[in-house]
Amino acid sequence: MRVIADGAVTVFRSDLYETTSTVVATDDLVLVADPGRLPREVASIRRHVDSIRAGRPLYVLFTHSDFDHIIGYGAFRDAVVIASSAFADKSPDEQERIVEQIRQFDDDYYLVRDYEYGYPQVDYRAERDGQSLEIGGTRLVFYEAAGHNPDGLFTVVEPHGGRLMGDYLSD
Repeated sequence: MRVIADGAVTVFRSDLYETTSTVVATDDLVLVADPGRLPREVASIRRHVDSIRAGRPLYVLFTHSDFDHIIGYGAFRDAVVIASSAFADKSPDEQERIVEQIRQFDDDYYLVRDYEYGYPQVDYRAERDGQSLEIGGTRLVFYEAAGHNPDGLFTVVEPHGGRLMGDYLSD
């Protein structure tokens, strides 16, 4: 895993497919986007978050519901979960199918996690373009992004201007 840190933003690049998980720390919150992939990588992200949290509220943002983006959810069950309404509205059968992909991935590679599998339970639903969530002086602005996955979500973190996009920049 490679870690790229630039001020308030830390990007964790997995050893597999170079998938990324991003941690944004503002004066008002710590936000983790798409925590994953391998168990030791998720544990490293969690340790980083715990080391910088300093009493700030913790949020986890899911850019979409592909299994490799939600695989680390169990390590962040104490966080407020943010996702699109399409992500939140998946049927129990769809949710179980995604969780089964996680189980299959771990079984295929003999991986063991120190948390339970589960489909994220959404606390804050992004339902429309331009909807925002304000936490102190930090504002998260959401945009539907159904191209890669029907429940995709772009998020702009203001005032930093950072954008969290999931797989949209992947080749």
